[in-house]
Amino acid sequence: MDGMRVGVLLVAAALVGLGYAAAGSFGAAPAGPAEEAADPPAPAKAAGGAAVARPETPLTVDEVIGELGRQFQAGGTTMYFILFLSVLGLAFVLERLFRLRRRAIAPAGLAAQADGLWQNGDFEGLASLCEKGRPSTLAKVVLFIVRHRANPIDNLNTATGDIASREMARHMMLTYPLAIVAVLSPLLGLFGTVVGMIESFEVVAVAGTMGDPSLLASSISKALVTTAFGLIVAMPMLFFYHMFKLRTHYLASLLEEEAGTLLNGWLLKKEDAHAR
Repeated sequence: MDGMRVGVLLVAAALVGLGYAAAGSFGAAPAGPAEEAADPPAPAKAAGGAAVARPETPLTVDEVIGELGRQFQAGGTTMYFILFLSVLGLAFVLERLFRLRRRAIAPAGLAAQADGLWQNGDFEGLASLCEKGRPSTLAKVVLFIVRHRANPIDNLNTATGDIASREMARHMMLTYPLAIVAVLSPLLGLFGTVVGMIESFEVVAVAGTMGDPSLLASSISKALVTTAFGLIVAMPMLFFYHMFKLRTHYLASLLEEEAGTLLNGWLLKKEDAHAR
């Protein structure tokens, strides 16, 4: 999970940076007529006569939150759908972070512990270990082998493969909603932008003139907010989708390796002995 934790920290840092950048971009209001008419302040000069740029005052956290709230309201009804998708995606991210772990699929040390009990002939203890001690997908596979150990290895191999496939398919099903959120969020943002553009041209039609660009500027800037927020939601969801998908495949490969090793080590020896 170390790689996953690093990825989560990187995404969190990226989201904070996007929030500051978005708030800074949205918060920059266009200059009014009075501001344009006024002479710009002369830049400060260093001792050598070179102009020194004045540093901008950084936004505080409260200012960022307030600006994001204002832009959210400006985005209109579409923003609530994007917010719903973000909450839905966050819920699945948290669920995967807590449940997509090795101890739920192939706990470390379980295969060695199960092999020791099998070699000692303690099948009751092995069944108890799988049922109560360390429940996991690998435990289900081992328990099935213990209960049906008298059957041919080919039948057991097929049955245990089906058990593992069903379990991993459930994990993949809980990853797919992140891809849905990653696809729908920018589409909703684009939809909100199109609606805002239509409304802006309706304003111009009502005004009866195209001579005042401010009639378009305000509506278009608000319309583009939905696309920005849609992308802010989509990017981390797409990242988490591929991260969880990669980890699911890794754990499935690990489960297949450990289950196959146990099955072959326990039953192939018996078949070899019968063949002799």
